[in-house]
Amino acid sequence: MTEFLDPVLTFIAENPSLAGIICFLAAMGEALFIIGLFVPTTVVLVGAGTLIGLGNLDPVPIFIWTTLGATAGDAISYWIGWKFKDKIRSMWPLRNYTHMLDSGEAFFKQHGGKSVFIGRFVPGVKSVVPGIAGMAGMNFSRFTVVNVTSAFAWAAAHLGPGIIAGSALSAIGEISGRLALVLGVLLVIIFLAVMLGRWLILIILPLFPNAHAAIVNWFARHGNPVSQWIARNFDPAHPRSSGMLASALLLLISMPAFFWVVSEVAPGEPLVRADLAILNLFDSLRTPAGDKIMVFMTTLGDGIVVTAVAVVVAGYLFVRKAWRRGIGFVIAMAGTAMFVPLFKLLLHRSRPIELYSGADAYSFPSGHATLNAVLFGICAVLAAHDLNRWAKAAIFTITAAFVITIGFSRVYLGAHWMSDVLAGLLFGTAMVSAFAFVFGPIHNEKIGQLTIGSLVVLTLTVFGGWHLSTSFDQALVTYQPRDHKEIMTATSWREGGWMALPANRIELNGDREEPLVIQYSGPLGSFATAAEKHGWQQPPKWSLTTAGGFVEGKTPPDSLPILPRTQNGRQPDLVLIRNDDTGTESGRWVLRLWPSRYEILDAGQISPLFVGSVVHEDILRPMGEFSGPRTDLHIPDPADNPALLVSGAMTRKRVDGTEVVLAEQPAGSAKRVSTPEK
Repeated sequence: MTEFLDPVLTFIAENPSLAGIICFLAAMGEALFIIGLFVPTTVVLVGAGTLIGLGNLDPVPIFIWTTLGATAGDAISYWIGWKFKDKIRSMWPLRNYTHMLDSGEAFFKQHGGKSVFIGRFVPGVKSVVPGIAGMAGMNFSRFTVVNVTSAFAWAAAHLGPGIIAGSALSAIGEISGRLALVLGVLLVIIFLAVMLGRWLILIILPLFPNAHAAIVNWFARHGNPVSQWIARNFDPAHPRSSGMLASALLLLISMPAFFWVVSEVAPGEPLVRADLAILNLFDSLRTPAGDKIMVFMTTLGDGIVVTAVAVVVAGYLFVRKAWRRGIGFVIAMAGTAMFVPLFKLLLHRSRPIELYSGADAYSFPSGHATLNAVLFGICAVLAAHDLNRWAKAAIFTITAAFVITIGFSRVYLGAHWMSDVLAGLLFGTAMVSAFAFVFGPIHNEKIGQLTIGSLVVLTLTVFGGWHLSTSFDQALVTYQPRDHKEIMTATSWREGGWMALPANRIELNGDREEPLVIQYSGPLGSFATAAEKHGWQQPPKWSLTTAGGFVEGKTPPDSLPILPRTQNGRQPDLVLIRNDDTGTESGRWVLRLWPSRYEILDAGQISPLFVGSVVHEDILRPMGEFSGPRTDLHIPDPADNPALLVSGAMTRKRVDGTEVVLAEQPAGSAKRVSTPEK
């Protein structure tokens, strides 16, 4: 993975003007009238700030470009408002966002000229306030002064968090590049989850402004009690109708998605293969520092901590005489606590590692992910009740980040398959949605949002801290990396054990790709030496120069770097290429060897066993301006398999007719197995 990211970072770092233009366009796009809702500026600017923190970009030009872009965007929006005035309300697609214009006008009336400065930092109105200022006829000189000064502050506020994150990742990277990569992946997952929710609320829903009312009117025309109840509670004029509608939609999405995951974890399904590939990927990325972080998070999600928080919340609800919400909370938690072990016993899916006994010995779904999603999701619903939408967004963002991190830790530590955690989060989301749908309309049970939030945080801090102090060291031992290698004798491997290895390469998504036509046991250096005598060579490494070969029309095949491919989540340990023998420079052969989970025992020595593929890439040159490799052959002629160059190699045929070459070299540097004295 790092091999894939390095050329991108190198290209941006060595072309700061291009990075500056991208930041300029992103900053300008977010400030454009209404259009700014669709521009992922936060993604771009936080990413640019991260690159600054990593030392890949110069902060001064990036800051200047970002400030200029924000200034230009607001100036254009001001001109649009000044030019079209109230005609904007009837123009498509702006007429679908009249509620945004109303909010902007109210904000401008409340704060006057300083709203241009303040509004730039307020989600929901920042893309309309400059236009409103133009519609209201604000003096252009005054607007320009406020525009420029606010752009400086806005650029610093958006680049700053990325710079801090990049500096932190850079410092972590000095300790371990793998740890930095793991934390980066976690941050991306959380960031995408939050951004998708934001775009759903601010962009997608306004595109269907009349759908809500049309659905409610349809139910209102029917006289049965259920239809009338739906019409009353989902009426757009009802203060809590939007929340109930969102809860219903989430429930209708998350519950079918949960059962879809259930149907996909049967043996042989692609999701099962993807689970194994992702497990192997994280296993290769584990570090002692990363283990401590993830054990810390997974321990906070243990059942004893969940129980303590649940008891405190339930006790508070009953003390405040919020009987319906209290009973609903207890039912949700108790139902989830019974559902998880029952479903585990129903599916009998084994864990990646042995951890517990009884029903908890099984894997699907993840109890940590399910129970924490239900507990903290309902607490977020209670704490965010009757608050404004931005306060709700902040509460749900923090909650989602915490729960997703706990689920992520289960996959990282090998305690669960990825689909176990995904199913747990989906079921937990469905339970929270059901709770919000049923108990959201209640308005006569008063609870203190700040009080319940403080109780959750305090209990988690005190009780979770106590649990960490008493069990953290033991948890580190429990979740320590396992050696998943299996030893096979050379004789059993040659006589049939080779069939236990995968016949095709497995992608991270579980798809089966090209056949694996090589099984090799021994030092990789010996294999490379034997292959180099027949034209095989190391491919060029990724760099700005080699990556530039893709945009040139005459780049030789052996000058193009190799695109990364994983086998069951593992990166190749050896990659070799060989140009076509025709001399036309039209293509090349690519050999990759990946580590398997087996080791071969032969004459008291243990050697790693590798699996490999050999594919042919045709170099396409559209219009003579580019050089792009395209795999056109997924298997070589049996006689051309490079593993045959190893002395003593033998060929075996699979049931599907494909041939695999078994090759073995003496492992001079392999570890020696001691044998008992007679």
